[in-house]
Amino acid sequence: MVVAEKELGRRLQLVQGIHWLRGVQGDRYAALLRGYDGAGPQEHYAALREAGPLWRSSLGTWVGVGYGVAAELLALPAAAGAAPPAVAWDAELPAREPDADRVREPDADRVRELARQVCARLWAGLGGETDLVAGVAARVPAEVLADLHGLTGGDRERLAGALSAASGALDAALAPPAYPEAVRLSAAVAELRGLLGEGAVREAVVRVRAARELLAGALGALVAAPREWALLVEQGGGRAARVVAETLRHDAPVKVHAFTAAAGAEVAGQRIAAGDEVAVVVGAANRDPRVFEDPDVFAADRVLPDGVRALVPSPYGIAPEPFGAAVAETVLVALAAARPGLRAAGPAVRSRRTPVTGGLLRLPVRL
Repeated sequence: MVVAEKELGRRLQLVQGIHWLRGVQGDRYAALLRGYDGAGPQEHYAALREAGPLWRSSLGTWVGVGYGVAAELLALPAAAGAAPPAVAWDAELPAREPDADRVREPDADRVRELARQVCARLWAGLGGETDLVAGVAARVPAEVLADLHGLTGGDRERLAGALSAASGALDAALAPPAYPEAVRLSAAVAELRGLLGEGAVREAVVRVRAARELLAGALGALVAAPREWALLVEQGGGRAARVVAETLRHDAPVKVHAFTAAAGAEVAGQRIAAGDEVAVVVGAANRDPRVFEDPDVFAADRVLPDGVRALVPSPYGIAPEPFGAAVAETVLVALAAARPGLRAAGPAVRSRRTPVTGGLLRLPVRL
């Protein structure tokens, strides 16, 4: 056990060191994995675009940045069981079966109804100054998942704790965390296996984290743009759907999607061989200035060009959008109705070393 722990610690340090060294030497993708300041990854995205729509990092990974290239790459088949070489948190889970997502996808109407019930419970104790990330965006998806699995009492608390400890799983696969965080992640996955069954762990981790990021991104954009919030308060459900659709583009819940190519392919004049590592920087592709007008501006009324939509990858083969969108739209409508006078109470804080999710850590508001 001690040997295994030491080996894990050494491996984490090694990957961190490689990212740091390559980033210092000018590799823009390695710099993205190494981390960014609290303002977010947008400066890295601009630098990545300068290198071209598709290029190969010194880490050996093909990096797709342009919208068209990203769409092509996301359509490529991924090798089964292959994972980026940082922290394979799901290595001990059973292999996924074909079409597992379609079988396990929860009913959207059921998710919305459960989210409404969770919101009704939360709003009763929500007032004054609060953090919308911890108090709403991180909590509601976890509560909905607990209801879907019929968990009660102490099991609900255990699930909430395990999901919180496992929330960094998607990022850990590309940007290895500190050793204590990796240990907590491993323990959280074991806890989730006991609570949900080993076949449901990936779905829980991916969907809850993606829903958190989607909801936090939407709330962050609305708090930063009081007019957008006022329109949501005025128009309700129809507006919420547009807000969520624009958030999928403007602040994608999954910003980098890495996989191993299952077969050779030619994309943008480059030959990608079977077994090559590929990273699609969705956060940059969804703000490609050659495709989207004023791409850095959040605009729920945005009209996209024909055939263009926000790219939403499926980490580990799990589509995050249906569950996340149902939760996010429901919460936005409920919050706008219950707390229409919501306003910022301080600056939003974004996480620093989360290249996959890259989301908000804190969003202080006054209700």
